[in-house]
Amino acid sequence: QKPKIPRSAGLRHSAQKKMGGVCCCCQPVRVLPGPLQSGLSEWDEYQRLEKEEVGKGNPHGWKVKADWPKAYRKDGFKMRVALRPHESGNDNKLMRADGRFQGAKPQLFLDYLLNPDNLPGLKEWVDVETLPDGYIKYCMVKAPGMRARDHCWRYTVDKREDGSIFVCIRTTEHGKCPPKEGVYRAYYYNSCVFRMSGGEEGVMEMTEFIFQDLKGLIPPSLMNGALAAGTIETNKVEMKGFR
Repeated sequence: QKPKIPRSAGLRHSAQKKMGGVCCCCQPVRVLPGPLQSGLSEWDEYQRLEKEEVGKGNPHGWKVKADWPKAYRKDGFKMRVALRPHESGNDNKLMRADGRFQGAKPQLFLDYLLNPDNLPGLKEWVDVETLPDGYIKYCMVKAPGMRARDHCWRYTVDKREDGSIFVCIRTTEHGKCPPKEGVYRAYYYNSCVFRMSGGEEGVMEMTEFIFQDLKGLIPPSLMNGALAAGTIETNKVEMKGFR
């Protein structure tokens, strides 16, 4: 029996209407998250998610796919990855990743998110607009043998008084980023906090939540099955770059 997730928790949901630059007959229609409820901020939504229990028997439906290892990897980090159903009803799962990174600092991870040079298949990257609390950025990626996907992202960045950094990336619309012919406009959400550990000297801690729908005919079950290993591999690449 699937856990009951309150539809009123943070997000409104709407059926997908805009298909990007590909006709609707070429991809299944899946429900996507709507905008935040009035009066709620991205920080509010992050805090709601962070408070959810992840352990066995939790009421939210979280299932740990990669648990904490006993020791740090040779490349200086360790992670736990868990998945649960998304409130929208979309078959793609919401992912939570908790990580600890030796020798890293919050600013390093922020710099990577703002300019991900190692993003697989990156074909185009445009700094569209600078906002009082973040940015609008556009990118296009293409994996071998697959149709290109593009993104229009709204970054929210908050460097907090305790030295931690909150970053949220959410798909948005912008007049300078119209859909392109033959390109899937993907949906992406990433909300994370980077902070120095209070218990391990020189260690940075991270908690992030990711939900994505790459559109097209990629089965959500395939995406869900690859999330844990893919997330760990991505952080491996990041740590290699930092070192």
